Amino acid sequence: GADIIKVERLGDGEDGRAMGPHRGPWGAYFTTLNRGKRSIALDIRQPAGREIVLRIAATCDVFLENFRGGKASALGLEEAVVRARKPDIIYASLSAYGARGPDYTRPGYDAILQARTGIMSVTGNGDEMPIRSGVSILDMGTGVWTALGVLAALLERQRSGKGQRVDTSLFQTGVMLMSYHLLYRQFAGVNPQPQGSRHTAFAPYGAFRAAEGAIMIGISSDKAFRRLAEALGNPQWADDPRFRTNLDRVRNASELDRLISEVLARHPVSHWTAVLDRHDVACDPVQTPDQVMADRQVAALGQLESIQLPGQEGASLPRLPIGFSRTPAAIQGSAPGVGQHTRAILQEAGIADSEIEDLFRSGVCEASPA
Repeated sequence: GADIIKVERLGDGEDGRAMGPHRGPWGAYFTTLNRGKRSIALDIRQPAGREIVLRIAATCDVFLENFRGGKASALGLEEAVVRARKPDIIYASLSAYGARGPDYTRPGYDAILQARTGIMSVTGNGDEMPIRSGVSILDMGTGVWTALGVLAALLERQRSGKGQRVDTSLFQTGVMLMSYHLLYRQFAGVNPQPQGSRHTAFAPYGAFRAAEGAIMIGISSDKAFRRLAEALGNPQWADDPRFRTNLDRVRNASELDRLISEVLARHPVSHWTAVLDRHDVACDPVQTPDQVMADRQVAALGQLESIQLPGQEGASLPRLPIGFSRTPAAIQGSAPGVGQHTRAILQEAGIADSEIEDLFRSGVCEASPA
């Protein structure tokens, strides 16, 4: 994996460190997003601090900034300045609203952009205030697009010898995730409404209460529906005019869901997953985090990896959801303390020990123990 140098402000570091819950000084939010990174603490508002960033950038393949629009330029870290130090660098910018436009300089967060891009309008059951997704889909999704863009730029650089800029934003990711719903509006002539766990294109498709727990069932074809009807002891449903085709089932989804719910209420989820598996029907229990961590498939894939938290009990973190046959990936250690690697990073950038001591004395840099 990449050697990621994280530039943090002096003192308490980035805001994410304060987001709980905590195990000692380690916040759950920061720990999971920053495992394996190295931290240097700098005051980039000072000219000497900006100069250090530029000298480090000259040794790197990629420079990534995550400021609100216009902030990098205000700090003297815009693309042209960084590229002057390393002409073939990949300059990546991840922002809230994108690299241009009337909202370029506005602040934004995951939930704010879920609202702006329409995601919240199609999330929930429709009988309450709009709600955001329970996971930070725009933060995480934009990070994936950024990585994909950077990798594509690195590959192109191998061919051309030239660096380029890569721009991504929460706004653009949200619009991309809304693709189906935007086409729905154009094709149907009305805005799609929140469906809960249902889907406007398929039926039955959603979460159902069993005698104990909840189960998610997804049917995407008439053949699959016939298998479901047989598994639930009602094979006649497959020939019922109300349910014969997917379009029929979507039109009569409420009645179909009622019939299915009546059957499922007779037994717990474990019974139904076994029955539906035998009939090759796509289903799974609605699990909580503790159940996910104990999941047999998680264990089989080795999807959780234990890391040590300095001074605290360790934790299990998800590995990258990518398998490599020749170069398997692994988590490269725990999240760093604020400025934990400041001295080592400065030395690697070719900065003399005497200058490093001056930087510490002048308050431009800061280091903390591991």
